[in-house]
Amino acid sequence: MEEGMKIIRIAILCAMVASTVFAAGGADSKAAEQYPNRPVTATVAWPAGSGADLVFRAIAEVFPDYANGQPFVVDNKPDAAGGVAGVVDFMMNTTPDGYRVLQWMIAHVIRSHWSDVPFTGTSFEPVAQVMASYNYLAVAGDSKFKTLQEFVGEAKANPGQVSVGNAGPGGGNHMAAVMLERAAGVQFLHIPFPGGPQSITGLLTGDNLGSMNIPPEGIAQAHSGQIRILATLSPTRFKDFPNVPTAKEAGVDTIFEQWRGVVLPKGTPPAIVQKLQDIIKKCVEDPRYGQRLEGMMAQPLYKDSKTFGQLIESENTRIENTIRSAKIGDRYK
Repeated sequence: MEEGMKIIRIAILCAMVASTVFAAGGADSKAAEQYPNRPVTATVAWPAGSGADLVFRAIAEVFPDYANGQPFVVDNKPDAAGGVAGVVDFMMNTTPDGYRVLQWMIAHVIRSHWSDVPFTGTSFEPVAQVMASYNYLAVAGDSKFKTLQEFVGEAKANPGQVSVGNAGPGGGNHMAAVMLERAAGVQFLHIPFPGGPQSITGLLTGDNLGSMNIPPEGIAQAHSGQIRILATLSPTRFKDFPNVPTAKEAGVDTIFEQWRGVVLPKGTPPAIVQKLQDIIKKCVEDPRYGQRLEGMMAQPLYKDSKTFGQLIESENTRIENTIRSAKIGDRYK
């Protein structure tokens, strides 16, 4: 495994050197002025139909209107390792000319600290953030827990015994639960499931007391009363659930934003980065994009290249510190 990772890193380094040569000699202001004059391909390291996929397909719906009529072609590169293969494919096979972009999200940053992978949270050139969504903690509809404080109180009385389901170790839902427990000063029993919907099913079958999820997972069950949302890890209450408090309102001061955005390879000409940033801004501000995200209970949220880069850097540090201090994952053991 270690030898294979070394080979991948060498191949990526060679690709990066070739990219730098290209960037130095092949891109000029004229290329930026004409950009894009052919389709832009977007690597999404998750399967078709996933939340990551749907966000970029919402971008694709409006992109041609602001990009000289050129399409935004979503290229799914799923794997069973938390999006690693898609990122590696992007690193090894992308020229820094702006015609292939990568969806970058907090799950990738988590993965870079969870295990030994050939990229870091800051390996790419940020272009723009395009959305944000937030986790929530839920219990079964007939659970004895009516509030977050009751749930936390149970965890304090029984360290490591109050089970919270997630969508797999080292994923966004798992990290949200870790952030919640550390802010509350408790220790949960984290139960991994193949995905968020399965964790919701676990609530209904009694396999786990709580479940950390992100919309649209479990929202239909919450509306029907099959599950009860105790609190959201968002800065404000969910529009669809105005009576559910945020974690901070419930006495646990934590927010966990699952953001997604667009990045390019390092070495992409600044003029191309700027041009694409401006196009993405118009896409995010398009009402059609907002309507698509509303159906996923996600928020259109634009940050420019500089601000998005600052977010990535701060989250990279926050995630590393959390994983190290919680002694979880494989990378820092």
